[in-house]
Amino acid sequence: MSVLRTLLIRAGDSRVLQRQVTSRTLNRRIAKRFVAGETLDDGLAVTRRLVAQGKTVTLDYLGESVTDAAEARAAAKACLEALDRIGAERLPAGLSVKPTQMGLKVSAELCAELLSEVAAASGRVGQHLTLDMEGSDVTEATVALVERLRGAGHADVGCAVQSYLRRTWADIERLSEAGASLRLCKGAYAEPESVAYQSRGEVDIAYAEAATYLLQHGTYPRIATHDDVLIEHVKRTARRLGKGPDDFEFQMLYGVRVSLQDALVADGWRLRVYVPFGHEWYPYFMRRLAERPANLLFFLRALRDT
Repeated sequence: MSVLRTLLIRAGDSRVLQRQVTSRTLNRRIAKRFVAGETLDDGLAVTRRLVAQGKTVTLDYLGESVTDAAEARAAAKACLEALDRIGAERLPAGLSVKPTQMGLKVSAELCAELLSEVAAASGRVGQHLTLDMEGSDVTEATVALVERLRGAGHADVGCAVQSYLRRTWADIERLSEAGASLRLCKGAYAEPESVAYQSRGEVDIAYAEAATYLLQHGTYPRIATHDDVLIEHVKRTARRLGKGPDDFEFQMLYGVRVSLQDALVADGWRLRVYVPFGHEWYPYFMRRLAERPANLLFFLRALRDT
């Protein structure tokens, strides 16, 4: 992992920097390249626009590492409101939630209780619920939550898996056997070498192998990448296996490589856009800067031109 990426990820965890960055109107405006806005209305407005372009959406109410039960319940309430609005408008939009936002670090039982409520609401409106994968300290707990929710009858619940984690292959086999639909991404947290691959080459190889396995054995794979080489690998593998556009989907982040998103839709592939919204946008924004130098250059040019 590059020094710059590590620094940006760690900056995303700094509450001091968060206060400095989020207090400035200019920075909030720049962040809107990657974040729909701070309110549910903002998120739904972007969702409607993307749906009109032939895309589907996963909404993400931003927030993580909650340490107070009341705050966790408030986040769950916001997720339930989002699902009510999605259902009322019949939008093709699922929801993504972070277990630590639902109180995982407060109480595992509280988290399971709140996620069960959200999963039930998601099922009622016929949409998929994805548990975001966070740092490696909560990976096992997240996988176990998916198993627990599915075992309780919430069939349309899955999670993200990160190809840079050394344990991910075993998690993919375990969750695929349980029938969970998985979102395959590379990973966006700073992890030690003992836990995660450090070089881009290793991460890409692990991603390609995982994507191939999911196309062969997975339940509706959700291929989340902006990497041209990996996208072409998935297309070739799907054709070789006789898989069509209805058998899986590509996923990309709001505001990242929009022309590529449009090209995939034009070519007949399914594309889902991950649309974050909420006041807690700073950690998410910093991880987007860390992932691609082009994103950081965009941010610096915007600052220069003001």
